[in-house]
Amino acid sequence: MMTKLRPFVRTFLKEVSEMFELYIDTMGDRAYALEMVELLDPQREYFSGRVISRDDRTQKNKKDLDIFLGHESAVLILDDTEEVWQTNKENLIVMERYFFFASSCCQFRFNCKSLAELKRDESETDGALATVLKVLKKIHNMFFDQELKDNLVDRDVRQVFFFLTAET
Repeated sequence: MMTKLRPFVRTFLKEVSEMFELYIDTMGDRAYALEMVELLDPQREYFSGRVISRDDRTQKNKKDLDIFLGHESAVLILDDTEEVWQTNKENLIVMERYFFFASSCCQFRFNCKSLAELKRDESETDGALATVLKVLKKIHNMFFDQELKDNLVDRDVRQVFFFLTAET
């Protein structure tokens, strides 16, 4: 399998890790998950062993927050596949898929030209990661609003996310 990292991914991970605790959650097997960690986080700065693969699942072909530490009210999910998160859609930010290679288009049964075929790549300033980073920063700022700081126990990140999406 050939893998190309999205432009801006390391900067994205650095900035996001300063706001959130990061996990990798993949429908791939454990070996694949660990290879992705090695590519994305070679210095072990961001995920610290928080890796979930299909081998760790309680249900086949479905992702669920039941194996995460923490409350659903404090978890955001960033994934490119909505269908696997049936019970946690309120926590999900759907990420645009990255089709750099033509084989990726075929693998996911998309009838499109890959970025390589188009001889271009995502922009670091207005590509998918930059767009999602802006949303995550807004959610983080709203969730930890200084005026509401005393009442963190009752906060729900899903309500903040819903408010932001209803606003746009």
